[in-house]
Amino acid sequence: MKNSSNTNIPFFEIKLESFLKKCIHGFDGRLLPVSTIYCVGQNYVKHIEELKSINIGKPLIFSKPPFAIIEEGEDIIYPEFSELIHHEVEIAIYICKECKNIDEKEVSKIIGGYAIALDLTCRDLQTEAKKNGGPWLISKGFDTSCPITPIYPFKNLEDLLKKPFYLKKNGNIVQKSDASFMIFNIPKLVSFISKHFTLTVGDIILTGTCEGVGPINKNDILSFGSDDIKEVSFKVV
Repeated sequence: MKNSSNTNIPFFEIKLESFLKKCIHGFDGRLLPVSTIYCVGQNYVKHIEELKSINIGKPLIFSKPPFAIIEEGEDIIYPEFSELIHHEVEIAIYICKECKNIDEKEVSKIIGGYAIALDLTCRDLQTEAKKNGGPWLISKGFDTSCPITPIYPFKNLEDLLKKPFYLKKNGNIVQKSDASFMIFNIPKLVSFISKHFTLTVGDIILTGTCEGVGPINKNDILSFGSDDIKEVSFKVV
């Protein structure tokens, strides 16, 4: 057995805290851990139409790394490897309990809060990936690709249906909708994801964007929120 004393970070010096690096703020300032970021594609009919895509009949799931998340006060960094970034505003839910194969009727018990977030997308790279049958990770998961509001308390699913969310680009509303227009509602999405992956505390699920997606450029200001989530703003640099 090789002597571990010659390694840069000896095994016995690795602590749990080393892995708890990414957190997000709650509305009251508390820090909450971030685990996996699950995302849902093509969950609004008009968005499918504007992309000239098709409804595949089941949720389309992909993910982002934790360090895709940024909060107000940080900038959106336009990646050098893309020439076409699109904005997509979405409702995000925060998981507060571990679960597997959860029934739709039980979903409200494992939601600890919600937020509004952006799923920024390298549309040129995603289009290329689609043509080649490749994964979307680079086009969806680059650093700063998930600006998000603080996490707000979750009341009930019915309440979420009535809360319009929006995105402004340089002060002009470019996207606005609510959860009632989803093809797959939140209980269906969470239940579906939990059949394939164990959900755990700190998981965040972006539930899909509405119509109105479009390009962003350097120096743009993107602002988003909802009726009861305070608007946040980010600059593209």
